[in-house]
Amino acid sequence: MLTDLSGRLEAAALSLAGQGPIKERLFSAYCTYLSDIQESDLPALGAEFAEMIQALHREHPLPGDDVVRASVRKLSNKEACYYAELVVKLYGTLAGVQHQYATSRSNVRALVVGG
Repeated sequence: MLTDLSGRLEAAALSLAGQGPIKERLFSAYCTYLSDIQESDLPALGAEFAEMIQALHREHPLPGDDVVRASVRKLSNKEACYYAELVVKLYGTLAGVQHQYATSRSNVRALVVGG
């Protein structure tokens, strides 16, 4: 399992872009890459992520079923698409922040070395 947040969000986004019904892709992406990420790990969109976590844990599973699978099954396709889009947004936001950080570090290093 990937341990870095950016890598996990990227893997989840890529799995959501795969083939198959959106609900199956959402279930797989969440269970494989996102299930142990906390709202506090994602300050920019943490509240929306927390809403997704709540939605994916709100249904009571039947015996032998999984709470996330039962919850995803009850989502409308529109809701499933919304949460899939949220995962892609989360990845894009985090990737953008990391790019800005890397760029600013490079600029500072160039000023220090060049100055």
